[in-house]
Amino acid sequence: MSAKCWNTCLLCCLAVLSTTAAAGNRQLLQNTSEEGTTATRALAPVSAPAGPAAAAANSHTSSGPSNLAAGPKVSLAASSISAYGAANAAPNVSNTILVSVDGLHASDLTAYIALEPNSTLARLAMQGVIYPNAYLPGPSDSFPGILALTTGNNATVTGVYYDDSYDRNLYPAGSCATINSGKPTGPNGTECLFSELQDIETFSIGGVPGVGVYNGLATNVTTLQMDFPTRGLNGTSVNESALPLDATCKPVHAWRFNQANTVFQVARAAGKRTAWIDKGPYYELVQGQNGTGVMDLYTPEISCQCGDNETGIPSTAVTDGTGVDLAKNVTAARAYDELHVQAVINQISGKHSSGNYAAQIPNLFGLNFQAVSVGQKYAGYKNNGTAFSAGLKANLDYVDQSLARILATLRSSGNAASTGLIISAKHGQQPTASNATLISPTPIATALSSQNISVAQFTTDDIGLLWLTSSEQTTIALAYLRNLAQNSSYGILDVNEPAYYGLVSNVVGRTPDLVIVPQPGVVFASPGKKLSEHGGLMKPDVNVALMVYTPHLVTAGTIYNETVSVSQVACTSLSMIGVPCSTLTPGYAQALPGLTAIAPATTPTASSG
Repeated sequence: MSAKCWNTCLLCCLAVLSTTAAAGNRQLLQNTSEEGTTATRALAPVSAPAGPAAAAANSHTSSGPSNLAAGPKVSLAASSISAYGAANAAPNVSNTILVSVDGLHASDLTAYIALEPNSTLARLAMQGVIYPNAYLPGPSDSFPGILALTTGNNATVTGVYYDDSYDRNLYPAGSCATINSGKPTGPNGTECLFSELQDIETFSIGGVPGVGVYNGLATNVTTLQMDFPTRGLNGTSVNESALPLDATCKPVHAWRFNQANTVFQVARAAGKRTAWIDKGPYYELVQGQNGTGVMDLYTPEISCQCGDNETGIPSTAVTDGTGVDLAKNVTAARAYDELHVQAVINQISGKHSSGNYAAQIPNLFGLNFQAVSVGQKYAGYKNNGTAFSAGLKANLDYVDQSLARILATLRSSGNAASTGLIISAKHGQQPTASNATLISPTPIATALSSQNISVAQFTTDDIGLLWLTSSEQTTIALAYLRNLAQNSSYGILDVNEPAYYGLVSNVVGRTPDLVIVPQPGVVFASPGKKLSEHGGLMKPDVNVALMVYTPHLVTAGTIYNETVSVSQVACTSLSMIGVPCSTLTPGYAQALPGLTAIAPATTPTASSG
């Protein structure tokens, strides 16, 4: 591997991890903290990669060494092969619940268990396996993150870099006189944004109101009726007129934008029941390529700005955008997550997510928590990142208490002995040791324009993904931006072509021309109250929590220290319910190691207390 790969403080070959974890030569993974300290760990070899994956793993297209000589050095200290060896058959259960606690770092899980040894997470850890060196393939945006968890693949296969990206072959919304008919007018090439801006009612949480009570707090729990369509259910809340279009004028939903099938699609085809709960209608993404993989999809909008201005509690009565933004309020995020928790409790109890009618417990299902991510962004850490702020700790406590309620419902419904849990995260968050320095990306785009370099799309958070109008300007833009990086006011650490980070996609027209890495602690965003963000390739972005719990696990209570990919969760979740992974889109990562056997059936104690 070229020494240049170690010149910048990020996980330089992370994007191919989900491929090489299952199919790759002995690939080194650089782990870099936001302070710039680094270490490497080795992945066990299986078979050699082919095609673009091999090119991404072995080529670095930027000419010459980076001009940023201040990049940290790396210590090449490979860890030993695990005693458990390669991936093995996962424990078999009837049902698996996948939990994404967005923002939860591996270090957060360790710290919380140490702080709260009697917590639900601590008890689950005693009867599960923790993977402290689990890494997302990157970029660490929620879209590629959830696809890592549910397809076992990365952007090389899915073609999904972000929830706001670009496709050179699709057409902008409005390019067709009639959706689903005719041909688009105007040039191809368009931004592909999947967000609350595509909701039918931009400022509505969706659905019909119901009431749940948690710890004495009356919480508006959105319920969904059996008569379709109902906003928030199975993509019916997505405004097709706001979606990009293909060459036949068909709208490209998020599930069509993704080019890999999902565990839900595979499980349903195998006769299993499926369900998923997430933070907005655009998470129809997880449906898979046929758009029908999830039988019970509940996606209330977190960015609805519909919280009651007195309590922050989500309200269907606030639809004009004048309420509390649930995605930016530490307390309101807990109230929002309660919608998800109540829905999954309904499902465990033999009901539809709405609670309105009977339905068999899903075999593969789960939910997303937003409270920790919001707590990180707007309350943060303290003591240089070594302790949780009061707001973040309260939200971690809420997640822990919610898991206790989920386990209690499994127990009361008779499903505890036949249900496993996988707890991870779509993304991490950085910085943690300090507050983010927010630098607007607009001056970068303006500077490029001053050189007659035309920008088609510039997606930013704690990364910058740049699509040029003409890729022929890539070399000129690369040289100019590297020179621009010498002026620290732009917040740029380094710039490279995507192959340098293993971020080349097989999907034609999707790969950005350049990847801009911000200085440590910098987030490309307009000034505001945000303390951290995700999307990038730094260690705090991608080294997320991962714990697997099943009843009667022989390897219970162990910490599997070797490097694994979060992409391995997909195959693991299928294997746990007895569905072969072989029908996942090729390139998927194999099941997690360390789950070697199950002991004779006993009542699990992880759900007690």
